Amino acid sequence: MEFSIVRLLLDLLQKGGIPVCIIGELAPNYYNAPRIVHDLELCVREDDLAAAASIFTSTKLLNIAEEGDYNIYTEYKRGFPRFRSRSEPTLYIVLFTDQYYGLNPLQKNIISRKEHQEFQGSYSKEILDSMSADQIATLPLPRFAPLFIGLCSTYVKTREVTAAIAAEMFVDGMDIDKDWCHVHFLSSHPDVLSFALNLVRGKASRIADFSMNEVTCFIANKQELQDIRKVPGFSQLSNSSTAYM
Repeated sequence: MEFSIVRLLLDLLQKGGIPVCIIGELAPNYYNAPRIVHDLELCVREDDLAAAASIFTSTKLLNIAEEGDYNIYTEYKRGFPRFRSRSEPTLYIVLFTDQYYGLNPLQKNIISRKEHQEFQGSYSKEILDSMSADQIATLPLPRFAPLFIGLCSTYVKTREVTAAIAAEMFVDGMDIDKDWCHVHFLSSHPDVLSFALNLVRGKASRIADFSMNEVTCFIANKQELQDIRKVPGFSQLSNSSTAYM
């Protein structure tokens, strides 16, 4: 994925006064889960969806993508605006709403610039394979807890298989345990908590027999775990930092 086109598209929305957050496959990469990036998936406020689609329709960078055939892995994109880049290599862009992803209110759930500026550690190797640390720090990425909880909730409500896959990868990417779940999930939604706990219980079984990993299938050892949990967005601290538009 060309970082320059990603940055241009984000700038178009931000100049239009539309807060935007990167989701899709890049978000798991940021939180230490290996996923191949097929599309650029962006999240905007529900009330901004039509305006965001209009901005992308008007730009010379994109064409409206033709409606394709859906399968169990792409069904979740049905009904949302989809575009394709005019430049090569072809990039597909999908616009989702914060309501759909459980990220509302959106601006509260985007990692702030200040958090990236103050970060002294290293980002996940999964996202560093796609872009530099300086580039990562300019992106509006989602906070971990609301995104993970939103995916679990989506699966429980819809049985959407891609939500379950992503949630499982987040558990393994950040070594989520039962204590974390009990702290962050609402007791009023026991079915969502139960699904998350089932993912947690399956962590050990997802480590391959030939793997040298000691923590999860994506985390080799305790030191790596300590390092990756320091990334901006994993903690719930938001304070008064200015979020990305």
